[in-house]
Amino acid sequence: MVDEHPPPVSAAAAAAAALRDIADVIGKESQSATAVLPTEEGWTVEVEVVDDRRIPPSADMLALYEVVLDLDGEILSYRRTRRYRRGSAIGVADEELPIDDEDEDAPQ
Repeated sequence: MVDEHPPPVSAAAAAAAALRDIADVIGKESQSATAVLPTEEGWTVEVEVVDDRRIPPSADMLALYEVVLDLDGEILSYRRTRRYRRGSAIGVADEELPIDDEDEDAPQ
């Protein structure tokens, strides 16, 4: 009996598929895969995307998308999990940054 199902895709192939496919689905430029995790159903890939281009580019808004792929590397689902300004603390939007009311000269 011949197994008609191809072997599951590798982590690298899953990352490449997520980068390519999320850009096609949402119509925005993907930057990088920041995490690739195996699951029983396939892969979960975290992809960084340019969500809103601004001038200068250092003011771009980026977003992290969680992309769920099956064993063949096909998208099953995706969702945006975070949005933040390029260069800011990852995952923390500017309006969510904590405000430090302590005196800078005060001992820690």
